Amino acid sequence: MDFRQLEAFVATVDHQSFSGAAEAMYLSQPTISSHIHSLERELHAQLIRRTTKRFEVTQEGQLLYEYAVAMLRLQQKAFHELSNAGTRDLHIGVSSVPGRCILPPVLAGYHTVAPEVSIHITHAQSMDVIQKVEAGTLDVGIVGMKTEARCLFEPIATDEMVLVIPTTPYYQSKYGPDASVKAILREPVILRTGESGTQREADAVLESLKINEKELNVVARVNDAEAQRSYVVQGLGVSVVSYRMVQEQERQGKLRVFHLGSFTQPRKFYLIFQEGPYLPKAAETFIRYLRELHQKQAL
Repeated sequence: MDFRQLEAFVATVDHQSFSGAAEAMYLSQPTISSHIHSLERELHAQLIRRTTKRFEVTQEGQLLYEYAVAMLRLQQKAFHELSNAGTRDLHIGVSSVPGRCILPPVLAGYHTVAPEVSIHITHAQSMDVIQKVEAGTLDVGIVGMKTEARCLFEPIATDEMVLVIPTTPYYQSKYGPDASVKAILREPVILRTGESGTQREADAVLESLKINEKELNVVARVNDAEAQRSYVVQGLGVSVVSYRMVQEQERQGKLRVFHLGSFTQPRKFYLIFQEGPYLPKAAETFIRYLRELHQKQAL
């Protein structure tokens, strides 16, 4: 058993396919299969059941996966610590809204207390960030949703979901400040894609309003919060978004905001990481800094 075999196995489980693992590791699919077959022969256990229609990790495979993730993280930590890179490199994943509204001022402040740290930022949808932190390819993440992933989720900021409409003459003349939210949602609607935290929160709003998504006139689905906001500003339609994303545009008169009151709950943003002895020093200092900010209610 060697680390390359374990890396191939973990990648296969993470991607739920041999081809996905091969692409991620820049290897051929037969090479990935060979690594896993070698592990199965050495351990005298089937790790993955695969057919043309189904991919399933066995009980033995799940156990090995947990050990393998821990071993690979320990290997990575040892390399970083001994090469001194672990004190200098920080890999952060962030979803759309916190990536634009929370992380920039946080990093500006963090850089003043840890100027030696080199920060690598990955922008992705919440689910993708969570999976990468769970797999150990990112040190920490900031996302707008919570899952059952094997990560620690710490609330660090709050927001609210709001309904936004363009300030075009059509919308200005048709909808006054007391307009019905349900009536506005009969207009063309812009949604986020399903893997985003924002869309999960929007779905909760629709459920509270007793509106089925199929009843909406969905004119666009986007995978980015800034694009979603821009399309509203341009008059394409209305949308349910995080208030943090549209406060400046509201002040500038580029769109109008309708607060949803009892139809929504405060939205939370989470700092996520894998707690344990394998966390790089740069990640430890960042987590400590963010916790102190949150305690001061600076976010």
